[in-house]
Amino acid sequence: MARSPRCDGPGVWHHVMNRGIAKRTVFEDARDVRFFLSRLARAVRAGWIEVHSYCVMTTHFHLLVRSLDGELSRAMCRVLDDYVRWFNRSRMRDGPLFRGRFRSRPVESYEYRCRLVHYIDANPTLAGIVVAPALYPHGSARWYARDRGPIWLERSWIEAVARENNFDVDYDPRQYFGLFASPLSPALVRVIERRIQSGVRGPDPLDDLIDAAPEQVRDWMRRKTVLADGTSIDLPVCDAQDTRGLIAERRAQRSEWRLSLRRQSCDAWQLLEVALLRGLCGLGWAETSSQLGVSDQVAMRMHRDHGRLLNLDTEYADAASRLASEAIVRCYGSRRRSNPQTSRCD
Repeated sequence: MARSPRCDGPGVWHHVMNRGIAKRTVFEDARDVRFFLSRLARAVRAGWIEVHSYCVMTTHFHLLVRSLDGELSRAMCRVLDDYVRWFNRSRMRDGPLFRGRFRSRPVESYEYRCRLVHYIDANPTLAGIVVAPALYPHGSARWYARDRGPIWLERSWIEAVARENNFDVDYDPRQYFGLFASPLSPALVRVIERRIQSGVRGPDPLDDLIDAAPEQVRDWMRRKTVLADGTSIDLPVCDAQDTRGLIAERRAQRSEWRLSLRRQSCDAWQLLEVALLRGLCGLGWAETSSQLGVSDQVAMRMHRDHGRLLNLDTEYADAASRLASEAIVRCYGSRRRSNPQTSRCD
């Protein structure tokens, strides 16, 4: 199978990650981590990338980087090739160490980029290694807990986010941890990991949806039903498990809700569930139909009925937009206070 080209270019932000083959340990001690980071520093000095956040675990790593000249592949291939050669020579082994070429996911949304920093920092706490990100020795959080860090770690954007969020002129490490150190919700962790696994490409609507009025969310849902081709899957915004739980809560409060469409009676709650699983959670038809216990064809028909009702039934449209808005708030909370100029990709 041909490899899909990376979405790269000058100024593009990326979530970069890789894992050891068969989930084996690829960073066995602190010396391994230091060598890996030294190769990253070399790529920074070459002018290929900026490293804004990182976490190196025993079996994998996560990076938030900005590609300066569209040379992300060149930079990471050099980093990983150098590291694998060094690791193999020091252990008198040969063969592959990582499971394949590195993964990279473009990060277009400012809001998602903020949550991604939070997720990268949280890796060692989610694994139960430390109780706070700053205590983990192989992540960038320990440096943001201080006024200074290694010169190859580009701190300007994250420090600007922390300052702007607290309306301060000078950076204080307490600002960082007030913004990024709170526990991540399980739903948000699942959304980020689904984005990592899915590899879906396309515009990220998150910046437009967080804190949007229900009327704006309704308009977005209507545009999606008009533009949808029935096959493509969008980036997941919310978690399917959490969204289904929300719909179940609202269904229990209102009980049965049936609507008439094409001289037939349909379950409005089930139409909403199909619509949100498909459009908001980024599930494919097979996953959507499996969740609801119906066939793919039935799920597709229900999604078409949802699109008709969005335009024909005001009560249904309002309920759909309120549910979508509530699902987004439950997953992400509120918007970061501002988007500093340094967050823009030139």
